[in-house]
Amino acid sequence: MANATSTDLQELYIAYFGRAADPTGLDYWIEKGTTTSAFAATQHAQPEFKDVYGSLSTEAQVNQIYKNLFDRSADATGLTYWTQQINLGNLELAEIAVHLIWAAKNNSGSESDKTALSNKTSAAVAYTAEIRESTTAIVAYQPLSTSPFSAGDNFQEAKTYMLGIDGDTAHTAAGITASVDVIEANGIPAAKQTLSL
Repeated sequence: MANATSTDLQELYIAYFGRAADPTGLDYWIEKGTTTSAFAATQHAQPEFKDVYGSLSTEAQVNQIYKNLFDRSADATGLTYWTQQINLGNLELAEIAVHLIWAAKNNSGSESDKTALSNKTSAAVAYTAEIRESTTAIVAYQPLSTSPFSAGDNFQEAKTYMLGIDGDTAHTAAGITASVDVIEANGIPAAKQTLSL
């Protein structure tokens, strides 16, 4: 099986995290050389995914992947099918995103899913490229904490931006610049202190 491309990896960052890849993470996986299935298995197990989705039911986790990729909830038939496959041990949750992406790209899914995925992927590629242009942005585009995981304001900004991209709304350079400017202005993530008098 061929190694995943940068675009393939962006699709999986969207599926599991709802955001564009950070440049150093993306570079690491490209340099390492990994398949989409192997990458999906590792990302599904990451603290970032577990923090947000780990306590949810299998149905809710599958549904969230649909929302991240296609900006819609899973249809009942799809949700039931994928959940049953996981519960029977035929598939791992980590594999679902790879299958959903394949279906959308090969038009097994609806045309609107294909368009939403394309718009989100293009936005993620452009977002990572914009982050890559500035040392300040690269350093700031980090979670607040990795152990325990806490997304923090900068990852949340990237997720919020991605929520605005769907089958009807493509990214704009100005929109990405404005979002990355927020991240740069926030600076390096640091725990907020509460002072009591």
